[in-house]
Order: sequence, then C-alpha cells, then structure tokens
Amino acid sequence: MFISKYQVRISDINYGGHMGNERALVAFQQARIEWLETLGLSELSIGEERGLIQRRANVEYLREISLGDILNVKIYPVEIRGSYFVLAHEVSNQDGVTVLTGNVTLGSFDYNNKRLAKIPGALKEILEKEKTTKG
Repeated sequence: MFISKYQVRISDINYGGHMGNERALVAFQQARIEWLETLGLSELSIGEERGLIQRRANVEYLREISLGDILNVKIYPVEIRGSYFVLAHEVSNQDGVTVLTGNVTLGSFDYNNKRLAKIPGALKEILEKEKTTKG
C-alpha cells in the first residue's frame, strides 16, 4: 500500500464548484508516479524494457471535493494477471472522510514492439507482496 497527498487546485474545479469527474484520474496518476519512483521505476520503465499503459479506469465519487482540499490517495494492487494488474484507490479528505474510490487497470506494454507483454518479474513480485499486505 502507498499513500500520496494531493491538494485540489483551481484547475481541478468544474463549473459546479467542485472537483471535475475526470480529475480523479489525475490524482490517481500522481500517486502512481510517486509510488513507482519509490521503487526506482517510472510509467515508461517498469523493467525488461517495458512501460505501463492504462487499459481501463473506474471512479466512484462519494462526496463533494472542493478547492484546497488535501486528499490522501491510497493505492494498492488487487488483481495481478500475466500482462496487466489492477490498482485500487481509496481517497479521503483532510478530515479522514472517504470522498472517492476507484481502480485502474494497467498493462505492461512493450513500447518498442507496440504490444502488451508479461509483467516484469521484479515488479510482479512487488505487486504480489503489496497485495498480501494491503491494509
């Protein structure tokens, strides 16, 4: 499990005066980038000449999110397959209230050959370990 902080900025706010629906994915990506950096990896380099490509995303808003809110974005793996894995996200505000949840399916992608490829062994081990220690 990894937790990142995200402060809601003016560019995150829509005409309704709260966080726009697409902006959750920005917070998810920031958390993912920070998590990968702690592992010495990046979205373009997860080992064995592979990167990540987003295959699917799901977001469920539970409460309004406002300008200036400080969000705690918790991510952890929930499913690991041959060429992809799913990261779950639980986001709470500065008061500890869960404001949104979601998940992102990420594929291990061979950018040189433009195709999905097996998750590199070292990353797969990390994902499996973090999946069993969630919480």
